[in-house]
Amino acid sequence: MKTKISLIALAVLSLGAQAADWSDTSVGYRYASQQSEPGVSDSVSKNILSVTHVSGDKLGTNFFTIDLLKSGSNDPSANGPSGAQEWYGFYKRSFSLTALSGQPVTLGFAKDVSLTARVDAGAKNTAFAPAPFKVRLGASAAMPVSAGFWDVGVDLYKEKNHNGLVGKDVTFDTAVALTSAWAIPAGPGTLGGFIDIVGPKGKDGFGDKTKTEVLARGTYMFDVAGPKSGLKAGVGVEYWSNKFGCNNTTSFVKNSCKATTPLLLVEYHL
Repeated sequence: MKTKISLIALAVLSLGAQAADWSDTSVGYRYASQQSEPGVSDSVSKNILSVTHVSGDKLGTNFFTIDLLKSGSNDPSANGPSGAQEWYGFYKRSFSLTALSGQPVTLGFAKDVSLTARVDAGAKNTAFAPAPFKVRLGASAAMPVSAGFWDVGVDLYKEKNHNGLVGKDVTFDTAVALTSAWAIPAGPGTLGGFIDIVGPKGKDGFGDKTKTEVLARGTYMFDVAGPKSGLKAGVGVEYWSNKFGCNNTTSFVKNSCKATTPLLLVEYHL
């Protein structure tokens, strides 16, 4: 499976680079000490490797990222006591309405508006055996920051997943998702991050009603050994509430659907 993931990632990156007017590709590592997992009573530590590619062309932007995650032993794999392994990634394409129309398109407070399409996929080798596949269609507005970027958007969200504990696939109801992402220079570094809010999406594989899910991450990254080295390091914090739609207030394992965790991060830009 890892070989297939690597080949897909390389293919997407090479296609994006060939058509791009500009591009940036990075490999990274982050450590999260206190993540949560529904059904796991204690905080879960995770080591996470990532590959990220962003590029722009005459019509808009491409964004591709994939994470390989290794959990601590209290989030075990299905086949033994060692920590579970997981992969998760998504590809997002945006089309600038200004570029498509040849005329400025704004919302008054925004400098551009884009149509967006995103596909997410992943898998994890626990007894639950999740295999999410998500499609999102929407629009985003580029806020008028003087440097960097700040986008705000809204999507229609559709998800399919697998529940190995009850032995069935689950198709969730269509939901509305609100998104925001930013990277803004501040002092010697850059303030980056995102907020992703997914509304209730019907019932899960256990027949329980899902709740509004909130995932937010904020980071501060700075250059190591100068801007030309390509090496960046930093710290951050991640907040996740009603993880995967799990209800924080009624979960059968207390506090397993909600967590705030500090992050340590390192990136190398190729």
